[in-house]
Amino acid sequence: MLTVISCPDCGVPAEVTERFCLPSTDGSVKHVALSCAAGHHFRMAVDRLPVQAQEQLARQETRTKPRTVQLCIHCRENPAGFWVRRRNSRVVHRPWCLSCCQELDPDLCDVTPFGG
Repeated sequence: MLTVISCPDCGVPAEVTERFCLPSTDGSVKHVALSCAAGHHFRMAVDRLPVQAQEQLARQETRTKPRTVQLCIHCRENPAGFWVRRRNSRVVHRPWCLSCCQELDPDLCDVTPFGG
């Protein structure tokens, strides 16, 4: 869904190209990536935007359900789809992607698909 707000630097229309959360010691912090018509690009916390833009994003967020994707803990690039843990280990399982799972020794690791 296209979201247009004012550029925080020059005030011209800016498109929200990405929404994401980053962890902090006080919990996750909502962030946005912006690109304005004048060529400015930002990646910033939502709470640093003007109040009007924050309200606009909040209204739109209530209309759309955010989708989160867990990344592979091994490569940190691909979406994870499997839980992996060492056999006979007390360590909890970790999220891995299919590509990284193919490198594992099946005799040493338990691999379980998400939801499985």
